[in-house]
Amino acid sequence: MEKRFKSGERDFSGVDWSDSSLCKLDLTGIILTGANLAGADLVDVMFDDANLEGVCFEGANLDGTRFQNANLRFCNFDNSLLVRVYFYGSNLDDATLRGADLSLAGFQETTVRRADLSNVVIGDTSFIKSDFTGAKINVNSVCNQYSIGVILPDGEVYTVPGLDERDF
Repeated sequence: MEKRFKSGERDFSGVDWSDSSLCKLDLTGIILTGANLAGADLVDVMFDDANLEGVCFEGANLDGTRFQNANLRFCNFDNSLLVRVYFYGSNLDDATLRGADLSLAGFQETTVRRADLSNVVIGDTSFIKSDFTGAKINVNSVCNQYSIGVILPDGEVYTVPGLDERDF
C-alpha cells in the first residue's frame, strides 16, 4: 500500500486493513471510504485532507494521529485509543466514538454534530470552536476541559470562564 500511495495512487476505498500496522505514515489526500481499519495500529499517522467517510476504526490505536480537514462522517471509532489525536477543521458528523479514549486529544474548528460520544474517556482534552450540536456526550465533561467557543449539544455556545483564544 505504501508503495502504491507514494507512486500517486490515492483511492483505496473499501479495503480491509483490519489489524494492520500503518504507523508514522503521511497519508495526506488518501481516499478510504468504507474501509475496514478495525484494530489497526495507526500511531502518528497524518490523514490531512483525507476522505475517510464510513471507515471502521473500531478498537484501533490512533495515538498521536492527525486529522486535518478530513471527512470522517459516519466513521466508527468505538473503543478506539484516540490519545493525543488532533482533529482540526474536520467533519465527524454522525460518527460513533462510544467508549473511545480521548485523553489529551484536541478538537479545533471541527464539526461533531449528531455523533455518539457515549462513555468516552476525556482528560486534558481541548475543545476549541467545535460544534457538538445534537451529539450524545456528557456536557459536564466538555465543560470541565479546555473549552472555547464550543457549541454544546443543545446549541448553547460555551467557553470556560477566564479562557480565550490567546490561551491556546
